[in-house]
Amino acid sequence: MSCVYVCVTHVTVSFRLQMGSKKTAENTEVEKCTAPERIYKVQTKEQEICEVPASVIAMSKLVTTMLEDLSLQDDDTPIPIPNVSAPVFKKVVAWCEKHKADAKESKQKLEGWSEEFFKVEYPMLFEIIMAANYLDIPKLLDDGCKKIAHMMKGKTPDEIRTMFNITNDFTPEEEEEIRRENAWCEE
Repeated sequence: MSCVYVCVTHVTVSFRLQMGSKKTAENTEVEKCTAPERIYKVQTKEQEICEVPASVIAMSKLVTTMLEDLSLQDDDTPIPIPNVSAPVFKKVVAWCEKHKADAKESKQKLEGWSEEFFKVEYPMLFEIIMAANYLDIPKLLDDGCKKIAHMMKGKTPDEIRTMFNITNDFTPEEEEEIRRENAWCEE
């Protein structure tokens, strides 16, 4: 039975429930449709508390596992995320909010949105990727890494070093040896 149909019949079912009729599968479905989504509190590195819907929490394998392991009964107990700063966590939540219903959005719309989402300074981009890895959100990690790969495409090693502020610590002899060992890549 679809949620739309069940929600439309909510008034009838609610009346039946109030009159003492037995609980049925239809009644349970109505409760799922009308019940507000559970909100969890997440505590970031700076001790900031963020309220996050269950649908977003479900996208993080780490947080889902923590919830199971901690057996949080109390909605006021925050889930500690000590390795992620508040600004980065808020960006991650925004990404999850947009992608939690991937099927509803066209792939083109999501790609356009993701392009804008990842237009951030390099340190923030790397923090988002690190947070996606830590929180175990594979799709966000993949999207972030694709962005980095796209940025590096067609660039020389020196251009990449400049772009990401990487110091070249190879001697000219070491660089030449690496080029010889990897000559097959240039073919």
